[in-house]
Amino acid sequence: MSDVKIYSINFWAEGVNFGAIQQYLYDSSDIIAYWNYIPLLYCVKSKLSSTELAEKLSHFIPSNNFLVAQIDRSNMNGVLPQSAWDWFYLEHHQKINPPNPYANLAITAQLAKK
Repeated sequence: MSDVKIYSINFWAEGVNFGAIQQYLYDSSDIIAYWNYIPLLYCVKSKLSSTELAEKLSHFIPSNNFLVAQIDRSNMNGVLPQSAWDWFYLEHHQKINPPNPYANLAITAQLAKK
């Protein structure tokens, strides 16, 4: 995870298309992983710079009231569920292609034949 950075993304809710922003974070190869344990705060792992990430996000946040800030894992604190803290230290793999929704069906069909 050497060149992967962790960012917090905070924004004002008015006018934000939450469905579109969620879809971007889920589908985009720009984003390796993300979480949203706190309303209006996303933490993301990406190889983009904060400037590049802000440019991409500006299309989803019409008010342009948002902040992208890099998180230093060695200097953070707060009260979150353990799974939220664990996420910061998990080794996430770069997204290459979206998952194939039919892959499990093929495996299940093969197992059923046995």
